[in-house]
Amino acid sequence: MDINWQGLITGAISVFVITYFIKRATYAAQEGELKFGLFMKGLGLACLLFSVVPFLVFITGNYQIDKPGETTALIGLTIGFGVGAIYTLVEGFFVKGTYDDTEIFFSTPWSGKKIEKWNDLDSVSFNGWCYWYVLKFKSGKVIRLSSYLGGHGYLLEFLQDRGYDF
Repeated sequence: MDINWQGLITGAISVFVITYFIKRATYAAQEGELKFGLFMKGLGLACLLFSVVPFLVFITGNYQIDKPGETTALIGLTIGFGVGAIYTLVEGFFVKGTYDDTEIFFSTPWSGKKIEKWNDLDSVSFNGWCYWYVLKFKSGKVIRLSSYLGGHGYLLEFLQDRGYDF
């Protein structure tokens, strides 16, 4: 049995990097403030770069056109990283929130603005698949807080002090 050392090393580095940035984001913003830091914006810029390079190679024709799959790969890389760039840049610059002892305000381009009172909070849970916290309110509104969101640690402490277990 051959061991794929490159894959193991890459996987270990990925886990380390993700864990590092999640821990940094936990208390990265001021207490009462929720926003993404440089990690999300940098990731968006990296994705943008990784989408522009294959696009330029495709446009200039500087690849083996007659080799099967080359064109498809370049188009796939451009589209895949382009979508990733749009998503992470929008998240990084436009997702934000604030909270105090009585209410939370949270705004995303995907689900709009939400203002909810803490007295109306029904439940708090953690979604391990998406790595976010789910706050469900009596109004039916749901706020999802990414583990990469700066300042989410203060909010989690606040919720635990109010008796929520997640």
